[in-house]
Amino acid sequence: MKYNVKQHGRSVELSEANSSILIYRIPYQDLVNGLDGTIKIKNKFIVYILFGESDNGKDVVYVGKSKNGLKNRPTSHEDLYKHWDYCYVLTQFEERTFFNDGTIQYIEDQVNKRVNSINHYENKTSQTTGGTANRNDEEDCDVYLQKSYLMLDVLGLDLITFMQDDTDTNDNSNNDQQVIGVVPDGIYHMSRRLKSWGNKTAKGQMQVVNGKYILLKGSDVCPNEGKGLFDAVRLKRESANISDDVLQEDIVFSSPTGPAVFVLGCSANGWTSWKTDDGNAIDKYRNS
Repeated sequence: MKYNVKQHGRSVELSEANSSILIYRIPYQDLVNGLDGTIKIKNKFIVYILFGESDNGKDVVYVGKSKNGLKNRPTSHEDLYKHWDYCYVLTQFEERTFFNDGTIQYIEDQVNKRVNSINHYENKTSQTTGGTANRNDEEDCDVYLQKSYLMLDVLGLDLITFMQDDTDTNDNSNNDQQVIGVVPDGIYHMSRRLKSWGNKTAKGQMQVVNGKYILLKGSDVCPNEGKGLFDAVRLKRESANISDDVLQEDIVFSSPTGPAVFVLGCSANGWTSWKTDDGNAIDKYRNS
């Protein structure tokens, strides 16, 4: 899937052609300091997800909603976590769409349940409720969220990969069942010709081991940086041992999007970028 990517200072706007879905990734400190008019969200009904990296286990998220856009609400949760890195905003291009008081409550509740179910993050969100949206609006929201999870993944927030709870490792009753969103251990490949690199081809090899996504040395890495490259991957690229655009060391990531972005130097959907030996995208495991 191709997305429209726009830079607004250090913030990134992501949209899909012929769709009303609009998602932002905003550095949290920029939000605190004021955006100086770089981002103007027309639809004041938003759902937002705060994200903070952690050195002690799971990264941290908080899911909230606002009827007044970015004003005050997303920056009122420092009592829950003092090291927020990004604010992800889910909205639509225009006002008076199906986003309203009831539907943003429903979306907030669904995202909160999603965060809890994937067991990937420490969730600081208090209890949410389904809201007062009617069934038709809920169906619109479900379609919106299905696409939004893919777009958030491109922007570095993985709400797709389901992490198996450690308490389940001794339970053999489901050993023959494939957990949705879990990529089997093995080697996967990606290859993409890039205009930004003079039509050279960026190639990568990724090994999956016990839920870890390892970009293997020998991968051909585009040296240029494009739109949507998030800070965590930029730092990995800057500190990595790369010689003549070839990676000289293995690098570990927590989702398939990280290594895809690393290789390409721009936003990417890891679930559709990485392929099996028979040419199928690993997205097939998520839809099993």
